This record gives sequence, C-alpha cells and structure tokens, in this order.
Amino acid sequence: MTNNPLSRPAMQVYGITILFYSVVYMVLMILPFHAITLGASKTEIGMIMGVAMLASMFARPVAGILIDRYGTGRIFLTALSIFAFSLCGYFVADLWVVGGVRLIQGVIAAFFSTAMEIITIRLLSDQVRGQGLSLYSLATVLPTTFGPALALYLKDLLPMAWLFTLFLIMGACTFIYALVISRQPDLLAAQARTPVKPVFATGFWRNRNLIVPSLTMMFASIANGAIFTFLPLHLEAAHSPYGSLYFMTQTVVLVVCRFAGRRWLPFDGSSPTTLLLITTLLAAAGTSLLAFPVSLLLLLLAALCNGVAFALLYPALLTFVSFAVTEQNRAFLLALFIAAADFGFALGALAMGPLAERFSYQIMYL
Repeated sequence: MTNNPLSRPAMQVYGITILFYSVVYMVLMILPFHAITLGASKTEIGMIMGVAMLASMFARPVAGILIDRYGTGRIFLTALSIFAFSLCGYFVADLWVVGGVRLIQGVIAAFFSTAMEIITIRLLSDQVRGQGLSLYSLATVLPTTFGPALALYLKDLLPMAWLFTLFLIMGACTFIYALVISRQPDLLAAQARTPVKPVFATGFWRNRNLIVPSLTMMFASIANGAIFTFLPLHLEAAHSPYGSLYFMTQTVVLVVCRFAGRRWLPFDGSSPTTLLLITTLLAAAGTSLLAFPVSLLLLLLAALCNGVAFALLYPALLTFVSFAVTEQNRAFLLALFIAAADFGFALGALAMGPLAERFSYQIMYL
C-alpha cells in the first residue's frame, strides 16, 4: 500500500480508466444520432441507451463475486479485450444489433469499473482512500471534458463508419496499455484474491450503511442519465447551439471540484451528511433549470449546479460505503452500491424516454 494517491501505480490505474471512458463517452454521445439514422423513435433511443446501464446493474453483483473469488487481474483484462471486440458491432446497421452491443458493453463496464475500484482501494492506505477514489472517479469523468464535445464536432465532419473505426482503434489501444502495465509488482499485489464467505451470509439487505447511500445515488443518477441521453436531442430540437458548451462547462466544473474537493471526503468512515445535503439540492436545482426555455444563462447555471453535485456526491458515498462494508466480500458489496447508480442512470433513459415522448423534454426534466 502507498500513502500517495498520485503514485506511479495509481496514476497508471487512472490512465487506463481515462482511456476506457474516453471511448464510452464518445460512443454515448454519437449513438442517439446513429439510432435516428436507423429510424429509432425517442422511446427506442431511450431503450438502446438505457440497456447498457441496466445490464451493468445486473452484472455488477456477479462481477463482485467473481472478483472476490478470482482477483481483479484476469477480470479487467478480459473485460477490456471483449469491449474492444464488441465495438465492431456498431458497423451493423440494425437497431437490434446496436442494442445488443450496448447490452454487452454494459456488462463489460460493470466488470471493468468494479475491478478498477477494488484495485484502487487495495493500492492505497486507509488515510488516502477517499482521495484515491475521488481521483479514480475523476478519471472516469475526465474524458467528458473532451469526449462529448469532440464527438459532436466529429459527427459533422466524418461518416459514422469512420467514427466507429476510431472508437475501435481506441478500444484496442486501451487493452494493449492495460496488458503492458498489469504485470508490475504494485499492481499485481492489488490484484490478489481475498478470503470470501457465502454472499447471503453478508446480510447486505439489512446493512443500512449500504442501503441508504445506494438509494441516494440511484435517485441522483436518474437525473444524470436523462441529461446525458436526451439533452443533446433537446437542444438540437430547440435549435440551440449550446450543447457542446453545456457539457464542457459541467465537466470542467466537475473535474475542478472533484480534484480540489477530494480532501473534503471522509477518511475515517464517518457519514458526510452535510456534503450530501448540499450536493443533492444542487442536483435537483440543476436538473430543474433544464425545464425552462433554453437560454445560455440558464444552461450555464444548470451546468454549474450539476457539475458541483456530481463531482462530490459519488466519491463521498463510495468512500463511506468502502469503510462501512467488511473486507470479506468487499467487491460484491461495493458492486451493489455501484449497481444502484447504474440502475438510476438506466431509469434516466428507459423511464424518461416515454415521458419525453408523451409530454416534452421540459416536463421530463421538471
């Protein structure tokens, strides 16, 4: 273990994560437009986008069980290899195939992110665990500083086939990089297996310190899922040129707050009640602002509120849960928390899509 959350092994973990999520967020931004060219309705777009997070939700507990039993090394390398290969599916012009690829990638994301978070926890000491998880979370969203904006820019310049070729190359490079660094001593130690006990012996359904944070994260993620899935379409329908600016602003705020605010996170297992109150209110305010007529000022205010909220909410809850659960079956129990976040994000697409189609984007965000 190390007391430095910016040590070389930790930075390599963050680097793999940045590469992986660069592909994920660029694909996430392009797929709604690709689905429209294939004749998809708003509800179908919501289903295609939401199925990945729904699959991830169901896959995470399985990923946690396998990681506890076999260690993280084989899990995350296998996940990255399948992820790179799955990107080939986007070359097939069929909505069912696109939906199937999204489902596979949701499962892969569950295995990859759960494994990387366990590696981060094992790599760092308890004193800097919160900082490390915050920096890991920063690495998952750092690609949104350039991914969505770059994807929207390239969408107007390149054919879809060229874009998907670029994504395939990026996915292959991520796997190769992970393969090279995974054999280093510090990372090998963090990939070791731990003793486990039967899943139902953990009593996870009675653990209030797991259930309450999970529900909190689930509800907040509904808003986040609706924003990423439908805001680009909402702004395009309103003939607004500010889509890239919104996502860039939200992400810059998120990155700055997640890096600067990492020292505010609990390092002793205490409950961050005040921080949670502030962040959930900001998330509610930021999402509600999107229900008003589109203007540059309101979009920037919404981006500011949402950026601060999602910068601190997830790492604060994740750090608290990592202390609240036992080391035995830790991957499984943390996976349940992350699955709740995935479920919320999926509901942001699956449940909000029909609502937007029946009423309007404004009513949906309200």
